[in-house]
Amino acid sequence: MSVTREEVVNSATKLFKERGFLSTTIQDIAEDCGIAKGSVYKYFPSKEDLFSEVFNQCLNIYFDQVDELKRIPSLTPKEQFLQQIILRFSYFIEYKHILVEFTELPIQQDPKFQPLRHKFRGRLIRWHTECLLLVYGEEIHPLLWDLVSIYRAILKEYLFWIVYEEKSLSLEETANFILDKLNVLFKHMIESNLKPLLTQASFERYLNWGLEDRQDEMEQILIELFKEMDSSIDVLPSGSVHRSELKDLCRFIQSEINKEGPNLPLVQASLYYLEREKELKSLVIQLRNIIYSSTGPETAKENYTK
Repeated sequence: MSVTREEVVNSATKLFKERGFLSTTIQDIAEDCGIAKGSVYKYFPSKEDLFSEVFNQCLNIYFDQVDELKRIPSLTPKEQFLQQIILRFSYFIEYKHILVEFTELPIQQDPKFQPLRHKFRGRLIRWHTECLLLVYGEEIHPLLWDLVSIYRAILKEYLFWIVYEEKSLSLEETANFILDKLNVLFKHMIESNLKPLLTQASFERYLNWGLEDRQDEMEQILIELFKEMDSSIDVLPSGSVHRSELKDLCRFIQSEINKEGPNLPLVQASLYYLEREKELKSLVIQLRNIIYSSTGPETAKENYTK
């Protein structure tokens, strides 16, 4: 019996979700797929590689659900913010063995897993920034990064209690409690005319998911991303005309971002179109994060409201 790479990932996701990384073996995954252990290694050379793929797919699914919240027109910005906190808690409870417990495992030192963790932190910070800007407006702009930092600390602490003590804490009540305290904090920060401690530069390490020490290599990183995108398009299960259209879009983006004044709205629209292809999603996200890593919170807010 032969199985696809996706079927192997699906089995691994199910078992990692139920048992965790340490308690799941490649043999377990092979048996769940109904194949020999060696067949798993045809797709993934190690359990760490397989876990990294599962981790990445779980993140993409999470952010897909986050994006769906933006498309609910009946929700106010504060209601959207509240719902995304609840979503964060509920999703991380469900996938705690994958998205929470990895911090205590040797996998976090794996060279292929580390960039994923950086990317995860970067995407979360961007999302937090967009939400806070939308909820509190330009008035919070000077103190935005301090509020982001405080919010992340609060969320992380309550996430621990939610994940491991979910029976004693209500998701809705906890989310409302956090939002209420943020409102009080925002009011105090503005009325006190506080001097900001943190700036966007303080967060560049996260926003660039660990690439801040490799700025000289950024151009090469983009070249490699576009090469990988081109190769991925070649094997898409779609017609040659569609693949050609996708390649044209990639060439347009590559050409546009090399200009001194790129048309960012067109680049963004092109990225959204490419992202519709499941096989390209992770690459598009990496590309978007690099392109917009230096655009600042104003652009983040614009992208959020589109």
